[in-house]
Amino acid sequence: MKIRKRLLSAAALGAAATLLLTAGCETIPYPLNPDGPVETVNFTVRIENVSDGSVLLAPGIWLLHTTDGPLFSDGGMGVLGLEPLAEDGNPFPLTGLNPSGLAIHLDADPGILYGGVFAAPEGSDTPAPLHAGESYVFNFPAVYGAKLTFATMFVHSNDLFYAPSEMGIDLFDEQYAVPLKGDVTDMIMLWDAGTEVNEEPGVGPNQAPRQAGPNTGEDENGVVHLVNDGYVYPPVESAIRVTIMNDKLNPDNY
Repeated sequence: MKIRKRLLSAAALGAAATLLLTAGCETIPYPLNPDGPVETVNFTVRIENVSDGSVLLAPGIWLLHTTDGPLFSDGGMGVLGLEPLAEDGNPFPLTGLNPSGLAIHLDADPGILYGGVFAAPEGSDTPAPLHAGESYVFNFPAVYGAKLTFATMFVHSNDLFYAPSEMGIDLFDEQYAVPLKGDVTDMIMLWDAGTEVNEEPGVGPNQAPRQAGPNTGEDENGVVHLVNDGYVYPPVESAIRVTIMNDKLNPDNY
C-alpha cells in the first residue's frame, strides 16, 4: 500500500513530487538542486528479521522527506499516530485519515514528500508480523536531497520500535549525489516511544500479543528516547537487517 502526499505549497516542490511519480520520468527539476535537472533513482529497501526467533517485528511506516524529525525527535514527542505503531504494531492510524492518504499531521508537514506502509511479508499479500527469516520489502523513486525514515515495532515490548535517527537516512551522497546502496543496519536504533511504562520484554502482560487489547498499560511521559530501562535487549544487528539497493548501483553494475 502506498500513500501519496498532496501537492505542496511551494510550486517547485509540488512539481517535483508530481513528476517523481510519473512513469518513464528520468530527470526532474528539484528545488534542492536548482541549477539543473537531477536523475530519478529507484530504491528498494529490505527489512529482514535476522533473529534466532526471539524477536518479532510488526508492520510499519516509511516516509520520504527533506527535513528532520518527520515522526519523532530524540527527547521530544512523537507525532500523533506513533503510539499505536509503537505499542500495538499498527501503522495505519498514520495513514488514510484524509483524501491525500497521509494523516493530517503528516500531510501538513511540507518536508514530507510521500510514504507508505509495509505490512505483508515478502511473498505474501496478507499483512502479518515478521518472523525470523522473513522480510518486508518496499520500493520508491527519489532524487538528490531526499531522506528515508521508517519505523517498525519490536513486538514483545510495551512501546519500542526500530528506526533510524530523527534525521532519517540520506539517500544520496551530499558531495557527489551518489545514491546509497548496501547494508545500513548500523544506522538503525531501538527507540522507546515513552508512551507506556516498560515491562520485561517478552514477559509483560501489557505487551503485544499478551495484552488484553490495544492501548493497555500504564501511561508514561510521551518523550521519545533510545531504550534505556535496565532490561536486556538483543543487539540491533542480531534482530534486524536493513539493506538499501537502487537501479543505478547494484551488484551487477557497481
